[in-house]
Amino acid sequence: MTGYIALEGTALLAGQFKEKIDERYPAWLTREASYFGKGKDEADFEKAREILSEHILAMGSTLGEDAFLTEVKKGGFLTGLYELSTMCGTGFELDLRSVPIRQETVEICELLEVNPYHLYGGKCLIAIVPEGGSVLEKLKAAGISAHLTGHTTDKKAHILFNDGTESHLNRPEPDELERLGLLRD
Repeated sequence: MTGYIALEGTALLAGQFKEKIDERYPAWLTREASYFGKGKDEADFEKAREILSEHILAMGSTLGEDAFLTEVKKGGFLTGLYELSTMCGTGFELDLRSVPIRQETVEICELLEVNPYHLYGGKCLIAIVPEGGSVLEKLKAAGISAHLTGHTTDKKAHILFNDGTESHLNRPEPDELERLGLLRD
């Protein structure tokens, strides 16, 4: 995956709940979070999409055949992951501790009792590609935050690991912004 989860959702929360966040944290945290998904995040996102597309073509693959790519949006990271694995007809195993998340997102989500894994994404890509290790190196060489967070399996199960505990992702949950009344279809 590239980028960090819940960037645009965090930016929206920082704007909507600025006073509450500023009561607990220094003002710089809210200010920083309000720019998530813009500037460098946006430039890195476009560059990552370009590198991944080039890699897929270089491997002789086509999207939807043996390579899959999606931008995390509504429903957050776990919804994007579920939809991607369903699209490619495979299961997965993923360690939640390997999923990159900005500290500002952690703090804001904890304060507002929001699950960051179900928070609107944006500027974050999840990819299932042949020879993922080589594209990971290309992304990192370009200065893009990229991480191997899991792997596909022949089984249909969606398995999550967190601190040694195994759980299953059966169906995605609604986006946290919907629960808060901040996101509509």
